[in-house]
Amino acid sequence: MVVALAALVPTVNSYVAQRQQLSELSAQVSQQEQQVEDLRTQVARWEDPAYVAARARERLLFAMPGETQYRLTDTSGQDVPLTEAEQAQEAAKEGEWFSVLWESVEGSSRLTADDIPDETGSTDDDVSEQDPADDTTDQDPDQ
Repeated sequence: MVVALAALVPTVNSYVAQRQQLSELSAQVSQQEQQVEDLRTQVARWEDPAYVAARARERLLFAMPGETQYRLTDTSGQDVPLTEAEQAQEAAKEGEWFSVLWESVEGSSRLTADDIPDETGSTDDDVSEQDPADDTTDQDPDQ
């Protein structure tokens, strides 16, 4: 009885683990099928010329011939959101991929110890400003 139980327990254990794995994979497949359907719906929308024109007008500020567009700005020159929905979209944009990419570019371009000028205060910019070859504005073009 003990030998039969010792042989049966690992088999039942692996059967239960495989059933759990199968149910997880089934859920993953159904989720991916839903994503595929959503993507097909998006592709179908982008094939509609009216939808493309609406997105171009919204995102790229395109206008139809003869239309005049007006942009509202506050005193600082920043665009004024027209609706609460636009404010929510602006907040959502902060986490988009291009924001993350730009932050990484800014982080990689920060100064290192080698970039700090020496004690005299001269930098590469100072040297290029004193270069006489670059000073062609005072010369007469006839000479």
